[in-house]
Amino acid sequence: MERPHILYLHSHDTGRYVQPYGYAIPAPNLQRLAEEGVLFRQAFCASPTCSASRAALLTGQCAHSSGMLGLAHRGFALYDYGQHLVHTLAAAGYHTVLGGVQHVAADAAVIGYDERLRPRSHAVADVVPAVVEFLRQPHKRPFFLSAGFVETHRQFRPPGPRQDWRYCRPPAPLPDTPATRQDTAAFMASVAVLDQGIGAVLETLDACGLSQDTLVICTTDHGIAFPGMKCNLTDHGLGVMLVLRGPGGCRGGKVCEAMV
Repeated sequence: MERPHILYLHSHDTGRYVQPYGYAIPAPNLQRLAEEGVLFRQAFCASPTCSASRAALLTGQCAHSSGMLGLAHRGFALYDYGQHLVHTLAAAGYHTVLGGVQHVAADAAVIGYDERLRPRSHAVADVVPAVVEFLRQPHKRPFFLSAGFVETHRQFRPPGPRQDWRYCRPPAPLPDTPATRQDTAAFMASVAVLDQGIGAVLETLDACGLSQDTLVICTTDHGIAFPGMKCNLTDHGLGVMLVLRGPGGCRGGKVCEAMV
C-alpha cells in the first residue's frame, strides 16, 4: 500500500515497565504486537513530562523550539500548531482523527484534526469503543488515528486477584517494602486494563482486514509515576516503550538495540 493507514496508540506514564521489556508485568497484547513487529529496547522521550514529550514527538522539535515548555492544561502551547504532524499528513492526503488523550493543547480544536471521536472520557473503557466504531467504517482515504489512553496515569486501578502485592517486586530504584509492592500491584492492574484495550483495537484491525495496510505505532509519553522516574532526567524518567508494526519492514518480531 502506497500510503498505509497509521494508528498511533499511546498511553500515560507507562515507561518500559511492561512484559515485552522483560518485567513481570503481564501485557500479552503488547507482547503479541512486539512479536509481530519491531520492538525498540533503547527508546527515549525528549522530555520526562507529558505535554513536552508529546509535542516533541508530534512536531519533531525540542520543547524550547516548539514552545511546549510545560503542561498544556496549565497554559503552555505550541508556538505554531501548523507544525503538528496532522498538517503534514493532511497535505499528503490523510484523514486525521483524534480519539482520547492528546495533551498538546488546552482546546483540541486548535490542533487541526479533521475529526474528533469525543469519547465520554479518556479511559480505555470509553476510548476503545469509539476507536473500534471508527475502524469499522469504510475508509476512502488513508487515515491517521491518534488513540490516547489515560491509563497508566495515577490514580491506578485497584489490584485484582492476578495482581497479588505479596508477590510483586517494585521497579528499581524503589525499596522493596509492603507499601511499594502494593503500589506496584496497582500499577499492574492499570497495565492490564491498558493491554486489554490495545488488544481490542488490534483484534478490530484484524476483523476489518486492515492489519496488513496499517502502521501501528505504540508508545507512551515518559516514565512511570513513581519517585525518581516521571519528571526526572534519568533512564527511568526518559525510557519509553516503542513498538512498530506494519508495512515498510516493521514486521517479523525484530528487536532494535539502537538508541532512538
